[in-house]
Amino acid sequence: MADLRPGLESAGLALVALALLLTAPPPRIDARMPETVRYIDVDAGLETVLSDPGAGQPLAYRSIERPETTGWLVWDDVPIAQDGPPPAISTSGPFSATLWFNGVRIGEKGQPGATPADETAGPIDSLFAVPARLIEPDGNQLVMRLSSHRAGYTPYSLVQSLFVMPYSSETRRSVRYYLPLVILGAGLVALALAFALRSRRLGDGRGIWLSVSLAGLTLAGLAEISRAMINYPYDWHQPRQALSLLGLALFGLALLRFAQSRWTATGRLAWIWMGATGLVALTGLLALTGYDAKSAAVTASLISSAVVWIAWRGDGPARAMAVGLAIIPLYALALPSDLIDRGVYALVVGLLALPAIRWPDLLQPVPVAPPEILALQATGRLTRLACPDIVHLTAAGNYTEVHTRAGVTHLDNRNLSALLDLLPDAFVRVHRSHAVNLAYVEALTSEVGSRYQIVLATRTSIPASRREVAGLRERLAGRKA
Repeated sequence: MADLRPGLESAGLALVALALLLTAPPPRIDARMPETVRYIDVDAGLETVLSDPGAGQPLAYRSIERPETTGWLVWDDVPIAQDGPPPAISTSGPFSATLWFNGVRIGEKGQPGATPADETAGPIDSLFAVPARLIEPDGNQLVMRLSSHRAGYTPYSLVQSLFVMPYSSETRRSVRYYLPLVILGAGLVALALAFALRSRRLGDGRGIWLSVSLAGLTLAGLAEISRAMINYPYDWHQPRQALSLLGLALFGLALLRFAQSRWTATGRLAWIWMGATGLVALTGLLALTGYDAKSAAVTASLISSAVVWIAWRGDGPARAMAVGLAIIPLYALALPSDLIDRGVYALVVGLLALPAIRWPDLLQPVPVAPPEILALQATGRLTRLACPDIVHLTAAGNYTEVHTRAGVTHLDNRNLSALLDLLPDAFVRVHRSHAVNLAYVEALTSEVGSRYQIVLATRTSIPASRREVAGLRERLAGRKA
């Protein structure tokens, strides 16, 4: 029985990462935000907005949708003190805005306009000082006229943040916000290098897919961190998010491809599986709005497919690890915004750290030389056969007939697939009921009705299915070269 410890420890560390994600407090920011704001989805004038205290629809500021022309956001009773450190209004998102505090303009985030030609895209993050002379003991009011014609997409959340906080000369999002991602990113790079070096040492290129997968995740992380490096105009926000989405897609596709190459299936099933998975991911990408939702859907689709593949084709330890891997799509669907900020990076590092350090054979096993002897199992009897003496195999229900060059037929109590897993690569399945040793193939012939026959050195003819013929011809040509 396979030792389940490697897979169980990997899944366990992923669960620890999940617990930390759910319980760790967010970075502490000395800021206050509104419970609700009033939103007026028409291009009313400032005087109209100020004169009507009941105008607009009360809602959470993150629920504001992109206006067709311009809209007005009103935050009543802004909690701002007359004493203490100099206060400021912080706001971010893919929009341009002009801000008034108690009826006096305090700044602009670009230049809002009723049409794209009238608008100048503002920075994605902005901070506006509030002069002390404007602050009242109570009843302070913030008004924003905003527009968003240059986003290039429909944002899930137009106004991403709206705070009162102490003034700072730095308007970019704080690096502290991305500190967990920076630390986890270093772990991803280390893991990618470890898998690449082991692949090179073993001469097994399959592990490169793991490195490519982690490189994609690193790319997504760099796209996220860039917001703390550059306070770019908001019309650059879509390319940045598209780059993050591309990295997540590369992560999922390469991880699925690794799973398929590590725990294989016969025929073209792997490519059909990959195509179907890509179609599901593309459907989610096109059907949803907002890059958080798109990224979550693509990640969930690709990683779920890898989970199912490993659970189907993998051994016991691999299936145990798949339980930990299944956390990622669940987290993506439950907390899509946190997934790309930190969630997926923490879960992947937690899942792969132990396989890379403590159990390297779980993902990148040392190649084992194919056996020279096949031990056939039959009721009450075990027969040892030299693999080069086996000519072909034929499925017989749940059993398999093993035909030797001496003309003797043995019966094994395992199915054809189970025996092929034990035999060298020279043994190829050519039909759902037949497999041959390529060393004994003399000819491949076609007959009427697109039927194919394999002629063996023992003068035996074996049927070949049409879907296997192309691959068989390549293998035969390679052996003759």
